[in-house]
Amino acid sequence: MLRASGSIDIEGCPVAEEFLNTLLSLTPMDVTEQTNALPDEQRGRLAVYCYRRSHLRRLGLTIASQCSRRSLVEEAGHAGELIHFQAKNMAATLASDTYMSARFPKRQVSLHKI
Repeated sequence: MLRASGSIDIEGCPVAEEFLNTLLSLTPMDVTEQTNALPDEQRGRLAVYCYRRSHLRRLGLTIASQCSRRSLVEEAGHAGELIHFQAKNMAATLASDTYMSARFPKRQVSLHKI
């Protein structure tokens, strides 16, 4: 079993901010094409960085689907194994993702004056 070396700085993005902003505007297929140019270790760091942020989790899984299990485990330990498993089973993972769903029933909006 590989031991996680992990990044000490979990706040620092492993790629330039402009590159991350570009990834945010791309389709999953285009994200895959863009991140394939990165070395596997950097791609693993980026996948974990995004996965740790709930609003970037889908992007993180998309990137993680192109990573080796080893690079994810080195970056995040046991969590890297989980990320690898979820990335390889993305349809099931996203189907159970409750972050984007409503936590409470939404109240209807009315323009009626009271």
